[in-house]
Amino acid sequence: QHQREGVAFLYRLYREGRPGGILADDMGLGKTVQVIAFLSGMFDAELIRHVLLIMPTTLVSSWLAEFGRWAPGLRIKEFHGTNKTGIVITSYQMLIKNWKQLASSNEQEFLWDYIILDEAHKIKCHSNKTTKCVYAIPAKHRLLLTGTPVQNNLQEMWSLFDFACQGSLLGTAKTFKMEYENPITRAREKDATLGERALGLKISENLMTIIKPYFLRRTKEDIKNNHTDTPDAPVPEDPSENSAPLMPSLTRKNDFVVWVYLAPVQEEIYRNFLSLDHVKELLLTTRSPLAELTVLKNLCDHPRLLSARVCTQLDLGEREYPAQDGGSDAGVLSGADELDRLSDETLIRESGKMLFLVGLLERLREEGHRTLVFSRSRKMLDIIERVLSRRRFKIMRIDGRVTHLADREKRISAFQSNEAYSVFLLTTQVGGVGITLTAASRVVIFDPSWNPATDAQAVDRAYRIG
Repeated sequence: QHQREGVAFLYRLYREGRPGGILADDMGLGKTVQVIAFLSGMFDAELIRHVLLIMPTTLVSSWLAEFGRWAPGLRIKEFHGTNKTGIVITSYQMLIKNWKQLASSNEQEFLWDYIILDEAHKIKCHSNKTTKCVYAIPAKHRLLLTGTPVQNNLQEMWSLFDFACQGSLLGTAKTFKMEYENPITRAREKDATLGERALGLKISENLMTIIKPYFLRRTKEDIKNNHTDTPDAPVPEDPSENSAPLMPSLTRKNDFVVWVYLAPVQEEIYRNFLSLDHVKELLLTTRSPLAELTVLKNLCDHPRLLSARVCTQLDLGEREYPAQDGGSDAGVLSGADELDRLSDETLIRESGKMLFLVGLLERLREEGHRTLVFSRSRKMLDIIERVLSRRRFKIMRIDGRVTHLADREKRISAFQSNEAYSVFLLTTQVGGVGITLTAASRVVIFDPSWNPATDAQAVDRAYRIG
């Protein structure tokens, strides 16, 4: 039902002559299929002829597959030349290289019926190269798809609406900042007066009223609550070959935050780091402690992630921690490149998170669950993979070293279709976008990102409808 409402929203924008809009449904609720249904209807009614669909490179094959599944009659092609009839799919990278070709035909300006941006938060920075190239392509209508319309500040929201509505809705960036962003932000600060808070609330409500006709967002919680008492649609006993594929429904998602103790090794290094002179001085100033916090963040994951520079600062170059079994594979704390000569017991014992993770994954495997494990660090994934592989886990992995789309799709398909794989290891940056891994029923975020939206995207690789 929510997808039908989404298609109706997209058509209403067209019927009412609005320049564009934003479909900002939560990740995994089927924004792709809503757009495909809308375009299919528009082409069937001969209301449009030229559509440009822009997305990250990693999503191109997924979109092509979904068009083949839901609207096989539509004329779809990847951008390689000058023909612009039908639906042209391209990536942001290709856009930057070929925006002049996309913006013109026979040396004259070419006007697209629709430009549609997937993962539209790519243009949240008004001054970056991608945003400038997208603005340079003329179109009657603009649609933006994103599950995270605002990640950091209201200026990002202004950038999305400025493009979608072609500058006609929220004024200039400077005007928006003065009239909306500043009073709303001020109202949320601790020392805001009652008057400032009341003003911020009023302006916030006014802003929501202005953008409402152009903006649609539903969360998974909204959908689940709306369908709690709705019986499932009856399934025909003898469905025809031409019947549409069945769309799955959402189950309940439970989130757990697990607090673990630092291992003795981690705690000792942690205290020593905080006692360094330059760290103590930093804590007494207003300078940003981000670099030092990143060191502590890595240490909380595993001491083997510490850089050689930090090890030198902490005088760890010659220090060894004996292996649990008394063997000869003790290791200098100098990073993950020393893994080969360390025992599994050492790698586990040095990290409280590793100790918990290994026990958790063994338990989940026994219960028949399949798990996605995300980490920001490839080195951390190296450690996890080393330990799990020796415990006879069948593992799949995608990180920044998997550069070919065909290889990426092959790994995804293998995990989805082969239940023997119990764990999929992914870096949050690479594996958190554009992947559907609904064969997994559990997701572990080993090291939370600074931006919660990044982790939410990672979780939604498994928790999704579309």
